[in-house]
Amino acid sequence: MPSGPQGQFLAVEWDMTTGTAVVVLAGELDIASTPWLSGQLAQILARKPQQLVFDMARVGFLDCAAARLIAGPGRSLPEGRRPVIRRPSPAVRRILELTGLDAHCEVER
Repeated sequence: MPSGPQGQFLAVEWDMTTGTAVVVLAGELDIASTPWLSGQLAQILARKPQQLVFDMARVGFLDCAAARLIAGPGRSLPEGRRPVIRRPSPAVRRILELTGLDAHCEVER
């Protein structure tokens, strides 16, 4: 599991089996962690997953920049596929709704 930026509480672990990349996020996703997270996503997308799932059950905070970063990889997925946001907290769900980014993802409860 890669560790987050120094001084930040952020963890990302991912596993890609059967063409599905499951990205488990934990911590606070904000402007300070966005560049690091972008690098992690670039590594994942380089493997050309057929589906991308973000498990966000352990994310305590999500800012707009991080929300755009998570919704953005849909352009790299096969046509008709959108990133899946799994188990977002009410606060994360609210940011996705307020920014309109929930329309670019599949949000699971």
